[in-house]
Amino acid sequence: MPFVGDSSNSSSNGVQPRTLVVDNYDSYTFNLLQLLLQQNQQQQQQQRAEASNVVTIRNDQYPWPTVRDEILPHIDNIVISPGPGTPGRAGDFGICADLIRHAAESGVPLLGVCLGHQGIARVYGARIEQCAVPVHGQTTQVEHSSSGEEGWCIFAGVPSAFTAVRYHSLAVSDVGFPHTQLQVLARATGTVATMGSGGRIEQTGTSEIMAVRHRRLPIFGVQFHPESIASDHGARILANFTAITQVAMAKRPLSAAATRGIPRSVAEMSIISGTHSTDGCANDSNTGRPYSLVTAAVELHGVAAAGDGGEVDEIGRQLQQHLYGDDPMPIWLDSAKRGDAHSCQSVLASAASARGATVRYSLQTKQVTVLRFVAEQAPGHPEVVATHAVDTTFWEWMQQTVDSTRVAEPPVPGFRCGWIGYFAYEMKTESPAGGGLAHRDRGRAGRRMALPDAQLSFVDRCVVVDHAHSPPRAHVFAVVSKEEAGQPSASNKDSRWIDTLGCASKEEADKWVAATVERIEQWREMAATSNRNHRQAEETDTETRMAAANALTVPLQPALPRKEYVAAIGRAKEYIAQGETYEVCLTNQFRIALPSRAHIRSARDALRLYTAMRTANPAPYGALLWYPDICAGVASCSPERFLRIAAEADADADAEADAGGPYGNSRRRVVEMKPIKGTARRPARPLPGSSSGNMEEWRALDAQSARTLRESIKERAENLMIVDLIRHDLNAITGGRVRVPRLMEIESYKQVHQMVTTVEARLSGGGAGDVAALAQCFPPGSMTGAPKIRTVRLLEDDLENSAPRGVYSGCLGYFSANAGHADWSVVIRTAVVDSPDELSVGAGGALTILSNPDDEWAEVETKLCSVLPAVQQYVHSSRRE
Repeated sequence: MPFVGDSSNSSSNGVQPRTLVVDNYDSYTFNLLQLLLQQNQQQQQQQRAEASNVVTIRNDQYPWPTVRDEILPHIDNIVISPGPGTPGRAGDFGICADLIRHAAESGVPLLGVCLGHQGIARVYGARIEQCAVPVHGQTTQVEHSSSGEEGWCIFAGVPSAFTAVRYHSLAVSDVGFPHTQLQVLARATGTVATMGSGGRIEQTGTSEIMAVRHRRLPIFGVQFHPESIASDHGARILANFTAITQVAMAKRPLSAAATRGIPRSVAEMSIISGTHSTDGCANDSNTGRPYSLVTAAVELHGVAAAGDGGEVDEIGRQLQQHLYGDDPMPIWLDSAKRGDAHSCQSVLASAASARGATVRYSLQTKQVTVLRFVAEQAPGHPEVVATHAVDTTFWEWMQQTVDSTRVAEPPVPGFRCGWIGYFAYEMKTESPAGGGLAHRDRGRAGRRMALPDAQLSFVDRCVVVDHAHSPPRAHVFAVVSKEEAGQPSASNKDSRWIDTLGCASKEEADKWVAATVERIEQWREMAATSNRNHRQAEETDTETRMAAANALTVPLQPALPRKEYVAAIGRAKEYIAQGETYEVCLTNQFRIALPSRAHIRSARDALRLYTAMRTANPAPYGALLWYPDICAGVASCSPERFLRIAAEADADADAEADAGGPYGNSRRRVVEMKPIKGTARRPARPLPGSSSGNMEEWRALDAQSARTLRESIKERAENLMIVDLIRHDLNAITGGRVRVPRLMEIESYKQVHQMVTTVEARLSGGGAGDVAALAQCFPPGSMTGAPKIRTVRLLEDDLENSAPRGVYSGCLGYFSANAGHADWSVVIRTAVVDSPDELSVGAGGALTILSNPDDEWAEVETKLCSVLPAVQQYVHSSRRE
């Protein structure tokens, strides 16, 4: 699939217009920017050259006199973005009404999209009213009339009827429409889905105004979203606006400044810089001398991945048990779902290393604490190595730290030692999506959570299982400290602990690698000669025990009981109807009190819990993290990749490598995100030994469940809104290099079917760093809704004000010491252990105008069922011991 916005029929004649894009705090604005950057550009080098011809500002970033006097003299056209709220509210529309009046006075072409379209109509006296049927994330047919002066037609070359995506609850009214000044160019036709009185989705007719233009001036508005991945002819409409601007420019004297682009002083006022990096998080830190890496590999010949037909990978489990089963602080990133294309690697390691470190961050104190855990020296009482006061953000501090802990090896996909940990959802307050939200130190239900807001451990030695290789292969890695050569790289004495990370010498690294290879070889020989029938019997016994445990119940204490959750759904739908948001990802936390025999006091207890979870619900992004000093940890069976970064394998990628920085000698990096929106419960699978008739009936019911999900208007709308949001997030750091190779595919897991989309983007070698890229997209859009900033505020201030989310709905994963490689999952289908006597499980769902409260609560229960059987099995087995 070509990158969105590629258009061979865009005009390339004339001077490239200088564009001002005004962002109304929307989550789709930078998708418009992508289309603009790709106008008149046939090669990516041209895209980069033209980036300085677009300035993007927020609607309240500068006072109107500053915009009028310092920016507009250097602008040839204006684009006003979509956004939440109403154009009649100054806090929602900012300087945009002034811009529309300026365009009318100066003749500068202006295009308004959605909220911008409504604002144009309102400035000229039209009424803005609530739609009879709010439409968000649905495609609809639009019919237009292509009238207009020659060269002034926004729909030139667009079929008279085409498909477009709509995100709006307000619309321009036909009553009192100012026909003497504005002309209606397009209307919606056909039908859209709405929630009927009986709680069922129905179809209703639609005829809202979809586009207007000024009768004498080059001012245009479109209610639909041409920048959506599911809209047709969006690139053509933006190309037409560029052509209209060039016609207008040809009618007035062209200054020498116009041919030179936008002055640097004005370009620096843009929220999107010409290098597409995130301020303060670019990869320009002084990294000093890189670490060296010692490696080895073991082919796992003759080792069965699972019993015949088994879905759960056994190699990773058995090897983890063999190498780290008694470790007090295990780290296990687990590709547990056998046969899944995304179950590529598992990382086995320990954070209890005399040559490692764990960093913890508190939003309340803005302080980083660096700890060292040593297995032989009471890991429950770690050494405090250093503390750092963070005067910017932890994201920036972590970017500098990651850049200072690189190995000198060529970029190879996967983990090669480095940083593993999590960022809790509350880290949003320091990310671009935080929108200025102040951190609130709120304990859950009156108690403070043990797990900090962010926590990452530097893994100086590890084993990585390559499940994609045939046969599977175990890679052994160890990094050698910078201290070995006597040339510490940290210029700040408070950061000298960085130079102590890694094995003290190459000899130490060689010795550890050799010993680990020997242990793996011993395990391989034992595993290869074990009885396969025993493994099959063990798997069947596990399913039987799980079925028995399901008969038990564990007490659940929801943060929002069903009545309160349903009430929050009603308030969320009212916000949507008012145009305050398009989609709300409402979540709930369920606390589970554990009986005394099942208290989780050690890594061994946490490992038993996670083993039960991976058996019940194997996932490609499983994880176990345990922190012995606070008796807290995370056991996750997440099916959702948040963000992955890897060096691009294309043959032409080397031509794009940039010099300088820790990524400078690497190829371009590809960012991949895989949002999940849309869930359907799978029918209960017959137990082993059931008749073929039962299996055939189950397969038919299962296929119907997947088909219903695939065809659901509501679920597809949910997915599309987040896909467009993610494209926006990525466009902020890639300058338009975003594509969607797979849209709304169904992936099946042991308990549920999921609707999944894959979004990819290209980062240049000298662009944003790995941490910066993660920060730009955090928190995951699939856990917030859209637009992200406004919706996060609604969740914070009203809908979820009873409790913070904590680790749940944050992200978990790694930054590899091998520059330019990272992989992070969304923390869902997860048990969070905050104290020995209880754990919490989060679950929720995306709310749209089509949401049915009973169905939404049922979805919460479905997602809980991905975790609860394993918790019950853990409690059940604890009673037996």
